[in-house]
Amino acid sequence: MDEFELKNAIKELLVRFHSSELPDIVHRELNFQEFKKVNKVIVVIGPRRAGKTFVLYQLIKRLLDNGHTLKSIVYLNFEDERLAELRADQLDLILTAYGELYGEGKPFLFLDEIQNVTGWERFVRRLNDENYKVYVSGSNSKLLSKEIATSLRGRDYPVQVLPFSFREFINVKGIKLGKGWEFGASKTRIRRAFDEYAALSGFPEIVLENRLDFVDQYFKTMLFQDIIERYRITNTDLMRLFMQFLARQYGSDYSINKFNNFAKSSSYKSSTSTVQKYSKIVEDIYFCFFLRAKQRSFRKESAYLKKVYLFDHGFINYYGTEVNSGRLLENIVAIELMRRKEAQLNYYTNGFECDFITKENSIQVCHTINEGNRKREINGLMEARKKFGNKPILITYDQESWFGGVRGVPIWKWLLEDKN
Repeated sequence: MDEFELKNAIKELLVRFHSSELPDIVHRELNFQEFKKVNKVIVVIGPRRAGKTFVLYQLIKRLLDNGHTLKSIVYLNFEDERLAELRADQLDLILTAYGELYGEGKPFLFLDEIQNVTGWERFVRRLNDENYKVYVSGSNSKLLSKEIATSLRGRDYPVQVLPFSFREFINVKGIKLGKGWEFGASKTRIRRAFDEYAALSGFPEIVLENRLDFVDQYFKTMLFQDIIERYRITNTDLMRLFMQFLARQYGSDYSINKFNNFAKSSSYKSSTSTVQKYSKIVEDIYFCFFLRAKQRSFRKESAYLKKVYLFDHGFINYYGTEVNSGRLLENIVAIELMRRKEAQLNYYTNGFECDFITKENSIQVCHTINEGNRKREINGLMEARKKFGNKPILITYDQESWFGGVRGVPIWKWLLEDKN
């Protein structure tokens, strides 16, 4: 396809976009910052199927609500086959096509799946230098958030999109948080909604269709496209075993030796260097994340003590042979803390254990406090509070009472609070 044909294809896509209604979107609670004195490329990042493209639509709608017209916006999805032959040195045809359609001006540019054009970053850096407002999103199978940051050389501002929070989940279900929602019929409805959320997933498609089996499709796509093809992993069976192992280890201590022993018992050969490589990959593609332990100082982390959590609890519900209700709550809390962008997130162990340590809080998660676990859970929390001098929080399934000087708060209530 020559440049004339490419330019006409871009014009056709622009006219179609400007003459169509934006798709219906579920409003996402984004920690989005507007910049007035500096120009940043907004980069939408997150797990596969978390809704990154629809977040671009939400950002477009925000511009429309602020008085901009749809014709002042360029949206192109580079998965479209009509753009398949577009090269990096031809990306300027976008501006040429827009100018010929609408005259001079600086449109807002939304470039979805931009990684399909090799060398795209030079074009985007030039747009940024020329003070265009640019928004980009890419697939984890070809473009990781850290690679975007490297390519854009500090010009980027990441907007992280994770699967639905519980607040977003109840919004989808049509539940409104009116005055006194913590009591009466509203409380009962919200508790039931949390049970549904905990038993399902936060992935938008799964929530909207009530189809937990979609998790298996996502898992396989992550395995074969995001990992096997991208990283050229040759031992597919070992990588699959590793991901399944992590899906069952959620909220538990993780070590390379533990997996190596598991692999050996399953008749697989593994090694420390291989598992180190695999561990980095599964974090990079947003399958799971590892928390390091704090032991003596808030500034020092253990190099060896780690716990693993999945970026969506749907993997737990689908692949877990026996779902542990306490660990499931712990994983949901871990995702929420990541969603709240807790920069310093660890756990604490030193005889006693506390599930999460942030700059502001020591957080213990326990499904139900009883005589058998009360001492262990409270002592771990109070030991962490004493060590780090932060506010203790005890999160339970549904207990709201005082335990050893610490108030227990139900997880459904904590998830709906504006802050910790």
